[in-house]
Amino acid sequence: MVECGSCGKETGQSIEGLCVDCYLDQFSPSSFRKRPWLYANNFKYDPVEKTGFDSKLMEAIMSSKIMIEDSGFRIQFDEAELLVPFSVEAVDDVARRSGILVGKWLVYRGRSEIDDVWRGIASHTFRGELGTSAKVSTELQGRDRRVICVYTRDYLDLDDVMSVREKLSGMGFKDRLCYKPDIYTYFGIYYRTTPLSACRYRS
Repeated sequence: MVECGSCGKETGQSIEGLCVDCYLDQFSPSSFRKRPWLYANNFKYDPVEKTGFDSKLMEAIMSSKIMIEDSGFRIQFDEAELLVPFSVEAVDDVARRSGILVGKWLVYRGRSEIDDVWRGIASHTFRGELGTSAKVSTELQGRDRRVICVYTRDYLDLDDVMSVREKLSGMGFKDRLCYKPDIYTYFGIYYRTTPLSACRYRS
């Protein structure tokens, strides 16, 4: 147990030296500007150590050594090149090989709503009742909106992905949401940048 640096309450879940409530009180996405993102980690999540993946391929992807060409994605790694066709199956295969399997549900809200929405999602995440982690943008994502990302450990585990979506629905998020794998972001898959949809799932 540690003591919260603000209220003095003893807590086993300290974020930047604060208890969860004080952290959420003092770091609100509508007014915080020192970093582009605020984070909430699932304190109950115990990630399994990844094995059997190609670490050099992972490093190349995460270092953005990718070019989008007419025929697909060209990845430079390990003194070689890998051409990945524009297909869901091909990208999934690279995700498995590289171990980059994390993905997230995207929740967009305006400035007037973002603090309350973030507090709800972050509180559930800290308590281990949602995904593996969450983050919220402190910068606008167009049209006076900010985005909250609610992460799952493996975008190919559809049961787990949809379980988190059902929990979000139970929290009141009934609008249609987009789920995007992190590897899509690394590949530069956004709206109309490639033949692939930026949303792997919509629900």
